[in-house]
Amino acid sequence: MVRQPIEVYRGLVEVRLADGIIGHISPLVSRFSNDIFAGQKTADHLTRFLALFSRFTAFLSSSATANLDNLEMAVDLLDYFTSTSKWWVISRKKPCIIPRPPSRDPRDFLKSIADIQLGSDASGRITTSTEKLSQFLSEHGIADGRTRQALCESFGSIWTLLSGFVCRSQGRGAISEADFEAGYDTFRVMLFYVPIEDFMALTAIRRVGTNDKLPRIARIAVAAGFERKLDSSVAARLERLHGENLAKVAVLTSGASRAVLTNSLRFIAQLATAEKGVPSIEDTEYETMIEQAIEILQKAGVDSSLFQDENAVAKLFKSLRISDEMAERISLVTRRLEGLIIDTAGSHDFLLQYSRLVPRLVSLLLLLASGTRPPSDTPLQDVDMKKGLMSLNQLLSERSSP
Repeated sequence: MVRQPIEVYRGLVEVRLADGIIGHISPLVSRFSNDIFAGQKTADHLTRFLALFSRFTAFLSSSATANLDNLEMAVDLLDYFTSTSKWWVISRKKPCIIPRPPSRDPRDFLKSIADIQLGSDASGRITTSTEKLSQFLSEHGIADGRTRQALCESFGSIWTLLSGFVCRSQGRGAISEADFEAGYDTFRVMLFYVPIEDFMALTAIRRVGTNDKLPRIARIAVAAGFERKLDSSVAARLERLHGENLAKVAVLTSGASRAVLTNSLRFIAQLATAEKGVPSIEDTEYETMIEQAIEILQKAGVDSSLFQDENAVAKLFKSLRISDEMAERISLVTRRLEGLIIDTAGSHDFLLQYSRLVPRLVSLLLLLASGTRPPSDTPLQDVDMKKGLMSLNQLLSERSSP
């Protein structure tokens, strides 16, 4: 195991919730206060879920206190379980959270679990597992009796919720022992195997996709003269030289990967222009804007040699020659971003009107994911993409001026 049970359980009881966290949880779950699921208020189950995962992500971050950022990660995790499907296929061999586009409304889904019955076999397994956990905590002297009981209640609620989510996702009305097994295994992998980057990435992708700068960036016009200069730059020449190596991932990203350098520079230039409140980028600003964009990317950890050195570019494009599995995950992230941007813009036509926004955004994600990791001959990995999402969120959240 990556993390030992004693280490995790002790951490969960030692991390405290910051003042006011419960006060923030209460309005989030209040709409379910009249719903009963598995003999208890759905709101009580959800409160325990959010409080425990807030403490858990704080523990993974080596913090003694769970704050609003940790609660945000817990809420995003709950949204992931309730709005997507197939999350229960997570395993010890592949202990990673795969960001997916939603397939249902999470609020309606949570409302619907009140109609599910907890089967006797599943109920018995939850009771037995809770008793075993209590005994384990007692034998190892972890916390006092009251604290142990509270932790066991939280585990019981999470097992119950996850079992119910699996059951409901598969269109059944009674939770079976197999549903419990899926929920139990998922929770176990989360506790002992999944890295903190996976939880942070769920929040990062939501923040990126709902960032109010994106609609403004999309509307920034780029002068034809600026485009011609960029298309004749060293970076563009190197892309044309090496871009054909990325045919597979290019199909899944609307060609974004082939223009990972120039698309990223365009996007950063548009970001900087949008923050100035100016509607367009003129060709006379080319040198200034490109220099500023490269400085911004350097601050984010991208070496400036990637825009002019052929060996560096060749290595970058080699790292983006990824597996089918990673190509699929990039596609899922792209679709997730598209959905969030449409929701934020309030119109399904937005991305039809500004069709270049997402390819440029994904280009920047790929550049940050590959261009900021330690030197390696291996292709892009899942954790690299998630760190890239976090870097992208940070870049968008900060002022663009270097």
